[in-house]
Amino acid sequence: MDDGWPRSRFYLLGALLNWAMFLAGILLLSWGRGTSALPAGWRWALAILLAASVAGQFVAAYRLIAVQDEYMRALTAKRVLIAAGVTLTLAVFAGIAMQFLGVPALPMWLLYPLFWGVFGMVSPLVRSSLP
Repeated sequence: MDDGWPRSRFYLLGALLNWAMFLAGILLLSWGRGTSALPAGWRWALAILLAASVAGQFVAAYRLIAVQDEYMRALTAKRVLIAAGVTLTLAVFAGIAMQFLGVPALPMWLLYPLFWGVFGMVSPLVRSSLP
């Protein structure tokens, strides 16, 4: 039985493939943007593929949570909620700073690695399902 991370082969494979696709796509788009080496249609196709890789990562995470027991599900939900709260707080702060304080704009795609980075940082700290 595949009972959840870190033993979940489905999650590990899905996460690795989706992150590899996301990072490779960002690198390719960054290279193709400055040189105009990629036609506009290819850039749009890559953008859609990158969005699909993000959706695929969340499908893999959802399937991981679905096979976990109640305790692990509660821990994972707390970790996701904290990561989402931190990510949204930083996104709102950055948006206000960009619009009203003249701070240079940041790419919105940075929110995706920020969310998973925060999730990774809070996961060892959230060790109880209690409030």
